Amino acid sequence: MPKIFNRFVCTSFSVFALAACDGSGPNYIAASETATASARSPEAMLVLSCSGCHSARNGAIASLAPYTEDMLRKTLIRYKSESDGTTVMHRLARGYSDEEIDLIAEHLGQQEEVQ
Repeated sequence: MPKIFNRFVCTSFSVFALAACDGSGPNYIAASETATASARSPEAMLVLSCSGCHSARNGAIASLAPYTEDMLRKTLIRYKSESDGTTVMHRLARGYSDEEIDLIAEHLGQQEEVQ
């Protein structure tokens, strides 16, 4: 399969799978509206998968708002490089290239809150 198709399938799966982290209906609606609006922005599309679990609405998993761009980048690289890590974050981070991690960190580092 072409690499771009694999990336599309993985990104799509992540968006829908992680949206289940916050089971509220309004968050699902906001996520689909964001998906439509962010189709023009590659970094916003990457970050969309983060918002399913890391938002102010979901009290079970930490909000990413207090993290700086540098903190986010270092954390994602650490998750990616820990070969024995088995958490969801380890698995997700391994799917991103270093360039994509840079885009994610830059985008989230500029946000007040992940919606």
